[in-house]
Amino acid sequence: MKGTLLIIGCGSIGRRHAQNAQTLGLRMIVCDADIERAKELAKEVHAKAYYADYQEAYEKHSDISAAVVATPSGFHIEQALFLAQKGIHLFIEKPLAVTMKGIDTLLKTIDENKVIVMIGQSYRFHEGYLALKKLLDDKVIGSIYYVDFWGGQYLPDWHPDMDYRTEYAAQEKLGGGVLFTSMSHMFDSVQFFFGEVVDLSGWKARLSDLEIDVEDSVFCLIKTARNIIVQCQSNFLQRSPEHRMMIVGEHGTIDADFVRHTISLLRKTSENNEITSYAFEPNKRYIEELKHFLSLVANGTFEHDLDIHTGIRVVELITSNKISAITKI
Repeated sequence: MKGTLLIIGCGSIGRRHAQNAQTLGLRMIVCDADIERAKELAKEVHAKAYYADYQEAYEKHSDISAAVVATPSGFHIEQALFLAQKGIHLFIEKPLAVTMKGIDTLLKTIDENKVIVMIGQSYRFHEGYLALKKLLDDKVIGSIYYVDFWGGQYLPDWHPDMDYRTEYAAQEKLGGGVLFTSMSHMFDSVQFFFGEVVDLSGWKARLSDLEIDVEDSVFCLIKTARNIIVQCQSNFLQRSPEHRMMIVGEHGTIDADFVRHTISLLRKTSENNEITSYAFEPNKRYIEELKHFLSLVANGTFEHDLDIHTGIRVVELITSNKISAITKI
């Protein structure tokens, strides 16, 4: 990539992107409101410089040509708007925003300044997702009848070395909660596999005694443009991590287990069943995701499958008033 990459946000995902940028040999500057955290990461990845203020970083480094926005979701629009006004290409972590406010202004700005935007949806590059997508594209189970898609993990186990109450996922002001952190991935995945979501209904709730001010569970029923019904749920509660999809079709069922890295093809006669394991490397999808962004920038590609319009559609879904809040009984 020509120029320098600016990474805003040095939390777990920002750190991963910085480490991968180092692996790819990119020049970079890191930025975080916690200057000590920025300093630590800069030393680790041999960044050119580090700052607490991303605007100061821009003012002092005219060679910044692209940026990774990896801060809590509530800050994305403000930061992206500033950078887009400067003509800097943007990789924005999901979700794009936590409300629709400011999105129209950002759209106008990126168009006026010819800015390439890619939304971070790492599962689009996940080995298991790609294997499953091929099976579906090859129509190995024929027409799809319906889909169950579920996942969950106990929030305090996400980052055992941290107090879960201080994580962005636990805090409304930082764009936390199951909808923004987990379902934003799942809604994008539904559209990736089964077509655009055209209708949904659902419920969000705080059912547990976790010390958070956001929902810990979400349950949704979705219909896509292909008339496929998807039952979708996620939570911060279950002690045994799950990330799984069951697809029922006219010629059989696909059971994709993304925790155990297996895909089972269950046909009408059991002797034809197939259970396969796919190779999985936890960081590979993030490397491929960053490489894809760099390719878009190098080729001047403005319209693509993960452009800003994809991000906007996910924001529309996660902020929909069709997902009702319920209280613990």
